Amino acid sequence: MPGTDRLGRPRCIARPPSGWTGGRPGATADQDRQSWEQWSSPHLHWLIMRRALNPGTPRGSSSYQGRKDGLMGRLNLRPALALVGSLAMLLSCRGQATAHRSAPKHVLPAPTPASSSTAGAAIGSPIDVSVLTGRITFSSGTDDVWVVNANGSGLRRLTTNRHDDFDPAWSPDGTKIAFRSMRDGNNEVYVMNANGSGQHDVSRDPADDWGPAWTSSGKVLWNCARDLGFGFHGCTANADGSGLHVIPNDVYVEYPSGSPDGTRIAFMSQQPGAHGNDPNYDIFVMNVDGSGLRQLTDAPGEDGFPSWSPDGRKIAYSTTRDDCSNSTSPDCRVTGDIGPYQTIYVMNADGSGQHRLSLQMGMFVDWSPDGQYLVFSPGLQVIRPDGTGLAPIPITGTGSDAQFADWGR
Repeated sequence: MPGTDRLGRPRCIARPPSGWTGGRPGATADQDRQSWEQWSSPHLHWLIMRRALNPGTPRGSSSYQGRKDGLMGRLNLRPALALVGSLAMLLSCRGQATAHRSAPKHVLPAPTPASSSTAGAAIGSPIDVSVLTGRITFSSGTDDVWVVNANGSGLRRLTTNRHDDFDPAWSPDGTKIAFRSMRDGNNEVYVMNANGSGQHDVSRDPADDWGPAWTSSGKVLWNCARDLGFGFHGCTANADGSGLHVIPNDVYVEYPSGSPDGTRIAFMSQQPGAHGNDPNYDIFVMNVDGSGLRQLTDAPGEDGFPSWSPDGRKIAYSTTRDDCSNSTSPDCRVTGDIGPYQTIYVMNADGSGQHRLSLQMGMFVDWSPDGQYLVFSPGLQVIRPDGTGLAPIPITGTGSDAQFADWGR
């Protein structure tokens, strides 16, 4: 395979990871390899991930209905996303970046050693996964919610609904899990007990609701459309669905994350005037009452899916700033034709000190309860906040399909 694509950028290929066990119990290595190759269509992966996770088209328009009805309604996401979601983690980039046919809208300079820990990710021994504590909940693509011990043992499936259940989040005390479900014909936020019992709708609205998280006081936090024709509010409610509160703010709120001290909310938001295939997401923070809005990132490309560290001093997030369409750095990456390459970054809670943890592909990130590690997906990968010790959490069967990882007690 040539080292660069038609634009002269380093080409990435999809490959199974070392020791990959595949997604089918009892399958031979050759059968799993064939399964991998069959589902390694980059076009399919990007279409599903981008269209399913980044709606950005006003309701009522023909293009919105095409997204909602065509993708969410007619396309069965579960087998497709469950199998191809892990491909992002396993892209192997070959070749060196060369000049683009057209310059990117914004140019990100090459990271300095002080602002990037890419090299550090390869320094030192991998994290000893066997000593990790706590539990990680995740979804296998969009095909149900699972939980596993952080050391990879004790895998258990929590939902068995025939519709899509995914994007889980632990409550602060570890007794409940909020998640996104499409069992009612639209996107709703549900809550269940940690063992999968007691599943119930919390958002209770015909408009779309997703991005579930929790406040430090134990309320469910999510982005809610409510009466908006475009975009989302931030909403909170008790775990039983009572006490609904819409946070008063005119800004677009998506995938909110509550600070550990309960005073602030970090979230991803589209820049004014952005829409459709170029939403231009950045990370913002506001007070829990909607005041004190502040923009934390303004890099080229998209920044999203923020996660507070347990001490409230840092925020982890994913970004496309290392994609070669946004960066002229020699170590920029591309995915071919499936959309921007995403990596995990960490910054201080005020937006300073933004630095990359690793050039490993990553989209969803969360901290360990003690703040010593981060887990990110696709797949379940663990790394230290300084970028060292990158290691996979081995899970037989579903682990290679893991998305939306969330680390609890």
